[in-house]
Amino acid sequence: MKTILTFLSTTLLASAATFFNGKDLSGWSAAEMKYWSVKDGVIVGNASANVPKNEFLWSDVKVKDFYLVVDVKLSPPNRNAGIQFRSKPINEHGQALGYQADVGAGVWGKLYHEHGRKKLDWNNHADKAVRHGEWNRYEILAVGHQIWTAINDTLCVAIEDPEGELSGKIALQIHSGPPQRVEYRIVKFVHNPPLKLAKHSRADLLAALPKKQAAEATVDRSVWNDEVRTWRALLDANDPGMNAKWFARGHDDSQWKTMRLPAIFERAGLSGHDGTVWFRRTVRLTAAQAQQEQTLNLGPIDDMDMAWVNGTQVGGIEIPGYWLKPRSYPVPAKLLRPGQNVITVRVIDHGWSGGFTASPKQMKLNAHNLDGPWRYHAGVSLKSLGLKNLTNPTNPQPTKTAAPAKPAIEVPAVLLPLARPSRPVPGFEDGFAIDRPQTIAIFGGSNAAECQRHGWLELRLISAFPKHRVRLRNLAWPTDTVFQQTRPRNFFGQSKPDYGEKDGREQISIDVAVLWFGQMESLQGEQGIDDFTKAYEQLIEQVSAYTKRIILVSPAPFDDPLSLGFDLKKRNGNLQRYADAIRRLADQHRLPLVKLPPSSTRDGTALSEAGHKQVAKAFARQLGFARKLPPFTNYLRDTIREKNVIWSRYWLPSNWAFLYGNRQTQPSSRDHRDKSKRWFPKELEEFQKRAEELEQQIHTRVRENR
Repeated sequence: MKTILTFLSTTLLASAATFFNGKDLSGWSAAEMKYWSVKDGVIVGNASANVPKNEFLWSDVKVKDFYLVVDVKLSPPNRNAGIQFRSKPINEHGQALGYQADVGAGVWGKLYHEHGRKKLDWNNHADKAVRHGEWNRYEILAVGHQIWTAINDTLCVAIEDPEGELSGKIALQIHSGPPQRVEYRIVKFVHNPPLKLAKHSRADLLAALPKKQAAEATVDRSVWNDEVRTWRALLDANDPGMNAKWFARGHDDSQWKTMRLPAIFERAGLSGHDGTVWFRRTVRLTAAQAQQEQTLNLGPIDDMDMAWVNGTQVGGIEIPGYWLKPRSYPVPAKLLRPGQNVITVRVIDHGWSGGFTASPKQMKLNAHNLDGPWRYHAGVSLKSLGLKNLTNPTNPQPTKTAAPAKPAIEVPAVLLPLARPSRPVPGFEDGFAIDRPQTIAIFGGSNAAECQRHGWLELRLISAFPKHRVRLRNLAWPTDTVFQQTRPRNFFGQSKPDYGEKDGREQISIDVAVLWFGQMESLQGEQGIDDFTKAYEQLIEQVSAYTKRIILVSPAPFDDPLSLGFDLKKRNGNLQRYADAIRRLADQHRLPLVKLPPSSTRDGTALSEAGHKQVAKAFARQLGFARKLPPFTNYLRDTIREKNVIWSRYWLPSNWAFLYGNRQTQPSSRDHRDKSKRWFPKELEEFQKRAEELEQQIHTRVRENR
């Protein structure tokens, strides 16, 4: 036992040592190092004169889930400081964006979001715990979206913050103002810690979290407008499930069919059905489980829902427009019983596709997985009642109270590389413009992906705005559509790694998103337009969580360069219908639209080099930026293309299995002289550095020759 305890103690000390060595500020940096020093193993922030702005000392260590213990002393005690975590510097002065565990008179123990959402958990729990002018022990525990802090063993913060950052860096603060001295003694630092503090167990911490409430739109029919009220009255009155109480615990569903959830029910046995569908499933609970409140998680449901447990309704979102909202409903223990418990869900689909759009892991009743087979039965269809789709489901106009804001959006695979800001980048004020340094990301299929190989679009964008550094990040993938974006396992951390290291690349911050879809989707024909529109609408909403500067691209028509006899009239007729749908989305969301003209292709679909040159002209003409190419076009384009080759190797590494896949342990993946060193992650870092160097060369040349 002594040996084990010694090992654990040594491990914790080693972890803290990698964060701060106790001797100097190696691995730490600040815009103004004059304020910072190390004395007797303590990091000291000292200002003998007025501090003009907040100053931050940044650790190089990136943190996700962590436990940090710091002894803090502030003098005079009426000054202010803080510990940033899961944060990032946002300018050359090292100013911080992210969580701050506050320090100072009146703010000890409070949770602040620096340069973001400001006050998060503003309580007075630390008032009696703080020893002013003396050392105070500060504990910070962050696991997923849950955060706890304690001062001198008094629990100060217990919060679940779904909007918050999940990774970043730690920084120590000296606040602006009169002379001051703040001392930080690092006691312990642990990655991926257990859920506990020094004097608070896992059970204590979970009990301290605010009780989960039903979704903000749950069972609130007061916001129905006249259209929804009439529509629902007819639907409910004619639904056999409501009349015969299919939600009752004892209802006999033995003759119902089975559907594996999550699923869109039109694709799983109910083709063309709009209206209501009922789902039932039983879950067996132990006596102990039945005595505890449970949480019913169903993931997003398209479009509305009502949920019952053992015949009692526990939740439901009955307002149009919440088809992306994950359902999470508390189930009181008084509704539960040992043995079989019946869950019933009524899905109300007001048009297009409907059903459960969750990932399997989102469907749970606490520890019980709910994905898999459910019994189902169609209720009533809109068609049978002569009802039409709701005309404006995403913008309900309430008659009494305002509808709640749209919920946070879950991010599909194609967007996982993006770093989520505290607030989305605001939209264009008066059409497309570049008024400051910008990172433009391109999403789409094969033509969007291939435009980087030719460089014409990037050339025109960069040369049109010489005063500002414009960076393009082509995040398109040749097989991407608005419906699906397939990536290798663990790509930018989209799943837990099964073998060795996880994807170590940092997420990408963007300012402008270009969405270039529609050509391949149009091959589904006219019958696929509704699903395409809905999927594209969802994609726009998802991107809007990151930036509202979005440009839609209407695809170029098909052609027949080899005279192979393609039916261009039919293909381009369908494509035009999809282009019209994109135009309507652009109008609805007030987004810039680039309509691509007929352009040269290699095979009728893939744009040729001449085609990409034509597309770049269309972007310049329709977005209103300079169309004249610079006199050093050849040099600049060659450098852009060289940079894009490097970026492509970084974004789409061809040796994925050896890099972060299932061949990490192969001898050829490691240095033969030192098996602990791996070739490919280091190579990937060099790609990123080289791409940034070339971008700087491009920007310098454009700026100097404008």
